[in-house]
Parts: sequence; C-alpha cells; structure tokens
Amino acid sequence: MELLFYSGKNQQSRERVLNIIRGLVPEKKIGNYTTVENLCNRLRQFRDDKMLAILMAATQEELVDVVLIHDLLVDIPIILVLPNREKETISKGTKLHPRFISYMDSDFSDIQAVLEKMVVRLNS
Repeated sequence: MELLFYSGKNQQSRERVLNIIRGLVPEKKIGNYTTVENLCNRLRQFRDDKMLAILMAATQEELVDVVLIHDLLVDIPIILVLPNREKETISKGTKLHPRFISYMDSDFSDIQAVLEKMVVRLNS
C-alpha cells in the first residue's frame, strides 16, 4: 500500500496531517508532495493497486491545480481537504470524486478515523 500526500504550501497543517498519517502508515509507504508537478510525476509512474491519497488544498488556487489532474487520480481513493465550506469550493472538490471531504479549519480528527478504516480495508 502507498499513501500519496499532497499538502501544497501550508506547513503547519501539513505537519498536523503528517503526524496522523505516520501513526497509521509506515514512513516508507508515504509519498509527501508539496507541488502538483511532483505529484503528477509520481502518478505517471507505476501504480500499485493499493494506493490512496490525501489531497490538501489550502487555497482556491491549489484546489484548481489538483482538480486539473483529476484524470491521473482515477481509481485512487481520495480524502480531500478543502480550503473552506463554500458551495462553489465543494462543487469543485467533488469533481475529484473523493471518498471523504474535510476542511482546513478542522482539527483533522475526522481524517484520522476515515484513514484508519481505509488502511484496514486496503490491507485486508
């Protein structure tokens, strides 16, 4: 299993979510990406059937960048973190067909619960 983590430029939130991920996924199974270009490069390489992604868009610009690569994310279960709860933002985010949506203003405990279930399901 491999977990792809895109966090953009938000250092503080990245560390909080990485701490959650590290508690559930071995470090060597985590791909940590801060640019969409690096994430794209990884997605164009060999893909394991057991792959999932956490995509954290702290700004509208980051969300647009991630949505633009939706074709590379097909068949990968996604946890999406959106910059706000506005209807337009949610509408953009759903184009990625995420399994779960959270928001930058949350404490990310919801991500931990969902990720735990996804990891168990992928490893069984």
